[in-house]
Amino acid sequence: YQLMKTYLIALFCGLLFPLGFAPFNIWPLTILSLSLILHLINKTSVKGAFLVGWIYGIGLWGLGISWVYVSIYYHGNQGLVSSFIITFVFVSLLSLYTGLAAYLFKKLKTNNEYLDYLIFFPVIWVSIEVLRSYLFTGFPWLIVGTSLAGTSIGGWIPILGSYGVSILMLMISGSLVLMFKKELKTNWYPALIIMIILVSSFTLYKINWTKEITTIQASIYQPNLTLEEKWSSKGVRQTMALVKDSVLNADEGEFIFFPETALIFDKEEMQPWFSDLEGQASQRNISLISGIFAKDPENPGSIERYNRIQGFGATKGYYDKIHLVPFGEFIPLKDYIGKILDIMGINQFNILQGEAYSPLISNKLSISASICYEIAFNELVRKTAKSSNLLVTISNDTWFGASIGPEQHLEIAQSRALEHQKSLIRATNSGISAIIDRKGKIVQRQDFFEKKELKGEISIYEGNTPFSIIGNYLIYGYIILMYMYLFQLKRTNVLNIN
Repeated sequence: YQLMKTYLIALFCGLLFPLGFAPFNIWPLTILSLSLILHLINKTSVKGAFLVGWIYGIGLWGLGISWVYVSIYYHGNQGLVSSFIITFVFVSLLSLYTGLAAYLFKKLKTNNEYLDYLIFFPVIWVSIEVLRSYLFTGFPWLIVGTSLAGTSIGGWIPILGSYGVSILMLMISGSLVLMFKKELKTNWYPALIIMIILVSSFTLYKINWTKEITTIQASIYQPNLTLEEKWSSKGVRQTMALVKDSVLNADEGEFIFFPETALIFDKEEMQPWFSDLEGQASQRNISLISGIFAKDPENPGSIERYNRIQGFGATKGYYDKIHLVPFGEFIPLKDYIGKILDIMGINQFNILQGEAYSPLISNKLSISASICYEIAFNELVRKTAKSSNLLVTISNDTWFGASIGPEQHLEIAQSRALEHQKSLIRATNSGISAIIDRKGKIVQRQDFFEKKELKGEISIYEGNTPFSIIGNYLIYGYIILMYMYLFQLKRTNVLNIN
């Protein structure tokens, strides 16, 4: 009975975790969730810690990425039961990370509660976040620090990035456990630590690391086509008409944004139409920036395409998506897995991987571009963001309906804007398109399945935040040093016992 009670509490704690993220935005619940699971792990044996952490992960990921089920069931041609099974398997695999974090903490913890809760638990948790962000192409979703994007206590994000703020939030969680365990009158250090972190975060939020150099007029178009409509001849005609009208109705010098793969044909396949469009845009110094599929110039007969964001008119250049989604955009170990998919009757369509991180250039500014899932990788975005004036991310979140997935995706974009303190444009097919300011605040947004134009004046900035310059290397160095210190402590204790 006691064991079952522990598992149920762990599951409940896990369900609290995603409530700190969009669309719920109750960030103290994420901190509380981590405090509760830390307290629970502390009362568990080393052998039991992994299972407690894994069950905690079932709650965390079961609610946190419930949007995966929407994609599989409604767009993956799977039944109710098979969609649930596939989703549960994915959730179970992700829960291995939280299980590993719980096991490592219990295995490596020392006899010093202050070091364990304030230093080692945050370091172990965040090192697992980093591992999850890179292993098997990476899944940097629900990073603890991201929950502070768009809040007035996100002041450390432009300095330490999302991973660094994760460490600070976990230090608050550890401090709460210490306050619960000890008499506050004689143990006021944890309360002081919480106060220092919150006050410094609020104070640093007021600092402007970048300066405004100009403004631009921008319009975001959300076509709001279903996946079936998008790939139909009728949908193609509708999109082409919308793109043409957007240029005709634009003011001189305006920037126009369309979402990921808004244009599903290669530029060469629609050359007369594009030539006419670019001529009209160039005459009035209009920049059209859109997602488009592009052929491989070295193999034009292939069905494989680049997932590209390209500038037309006054903005030149393009960026081909580099970080592809496994099974969604490419088949890992295609020579082996592809044969199995053929037997199952599943169509394969590989996206070609881009080769270079390149900004889009206009006569006014340099634009850092990312496509869909790439916005979750802060080091990838940093490659061009540190030398750009504006961040742009395009996506097609239609796969996930009106679930919490697009809300979380938008929140991640808010983190990138705040990390670099530059305005960010997010253009999507069916929601949520938005204009985000340099503080990570949403200035304007289009809700799910709205077909309308989002128009606004965008501030353009120059300069860099500390994170733009240093990236995650400061946090990586801190994690390595703390692990070295921890292993030295464990080694010294073993020698003393012997």
